[in-house]
Amino acid sequence: MYKTNDDLEAIARGFLKRLGLEHQVRPDMMTLISKIKREVSNFRYRRVPDAEMPDAEAHWYSDDFELSMRESVFVAMQRGEPRARMTVAHELSHYLLRHKGFLNRRAEKSLAEVSIPRIVKQEDEARRLAPIILAPEHLIPEGASVEDIMSTFGLSHQAAALRKNEVDELRSRRQRAGRPLPQSIIDYLKEAKRRGHPVRTDLGDDS
Repeated sequence: MYKTNDDLEAIARGFLKRLGLEHQVRPDMMTLISKIKREVSNFRYRRVPDAEMPDAEAHWYSDDFELSMRESVFVAMQRGEPRARMTVAHELSHYLLRHKGFLNRRAEKSLAEVSIPRIVKQEDEARRLAPIILAPEHLIPEGASVEDIMSTFGLSHQAAALRKNEVDELRSRRQRAGRPLPQSIIDYLKEAKRRGHPVRTDLGDDS
């Protein structure tokens, strides 16, 4: 089943709430991992020498419930570098979405990531959820600029720009959904209702 951005926002917020981080801006990723380990006893993470993981920056392996990451990614994550934070958030997204298999984040997409529908779907969901975990909509102030989102949430310029567009669209859609109908449309529907046509829209009257 396809997950909308609203679905992913709810998943991320519920996840952060369970960990006690719902209202914390930019928690460090090791805190996130440690809290997951306390919540889920069989969750594991492992630091791997770069030479032993030449084709990917990090892995999520659902059978072992294990997040593995290059040593260089771990060190960069501890320094708060945007790419490393996103890499770890991507793999944690696979965990959170209960994706199955041996999944990873790499610079070049594998054949499976572009040809096997299940893998394509899982990677797309993780790609979309990761920046939401790092910069959830409910913590982004109204009118925040790309630069504000970058500095506040530790995202790259590209990720912050995409996140701003997503949040702006979500809020605009929410505002449109609550916008009252124009009076001309209300009058037209009332007249149609008076003539006996079925009208399901709530017009705020008892006629």
